[in-house]
Amino acid sequence: MTPQMIEELLQDPVFRLKFLELLDRDPAFREEVRRKLLTDELLALPERVERLRLEIHKEFERVWRAIQENNRQIAALTERMERVEAQIATLAQQVQENSRQIAALTERMERVETQIAALTEEVRDLRRTVGRMEERWGLAHENMAEDLMPRFLASAGRRVRRSAMVQFDGEADLVLEVEETDGRRVTWVVEVKGRVWGPRPFEQVLERIRDAAFRSWLLREGFPEPVIPAVFGLAIYAGAEAMAQKLGVGLYEARRGEVVAPRIPSAPGASPSLPETSG
Repeated sequence: MTPQMIEELLQDPVFRLKFLELLDRDPAFREEVRRKLLTDELLALPERVERLRLEIHKEFERVWRAIQENNRQIAALTERMERVEAQIATLAQQVQENSRQIAALTERMERVETQIAALTEEVRDLRRTVGRMEERWGLAHENMAEDLMPRFLASAGRRVRRSAMVQFDGEADLVLEVEETDGRRVTWVVEVKGRVWGPRPFEQVLERIRDAAFRSWLLREGFPEPVIPAVFGLAIYAGAEAMAQKLGVGLYEARRGEVVAPRIPSAPGASPSLPETSG
């Protein structure tokens, strides 16, 4: 069968109706078509995301229990301090108190201060651990975006020449040097979120590419103009597509790929028109 015959067959309403009826009627045929349209990695993605969510939930429970125990210890230490302060108040009134008792109380206070210092260091260590965990979980999203975005762009005829993770203001952005279908090289800056809703993710990426320090970093690293904004999310909620279209920002989802194409300038070297954000 020639490509022309296939094209005519696909345009035939009767054929298309029968094809859709077959999809509804035959689960095995529907599963085969679905696997032709979706890669195994995308099919397995919801299960992988769920496993990651469960692991994060378990880790948060462990940290929460540690924090609760920490609070209990702080409460006990506070109670001890209150007793010490009461003793000090009593000693202040007892001017004739034995010097040995004062020395003993001073020694007790030193032990309390040592305990406070040790407990403070434990709290700092715990906060550092939580910070590292949050950073690791955040980067899991960025790593997924770094893996999937080249595939999504390739499906539109674009080629990623290099990628980089860069952190500004505590958040990681994915930066891609992309060769467009017409051979131009541009820079894509991708704001990565676990969940995308409301205007804030789009405003953040637009604010990022306006930031003078960030643009200076792009220049030093040799990333070409223009700079194209995009948002990548594991899950996209209602209203996100309309916001992306309104602001001209690309929108990509881990499961579906390209949801909204970004607004790309046609003239070489020109930057995209960036709307004002609410921030």
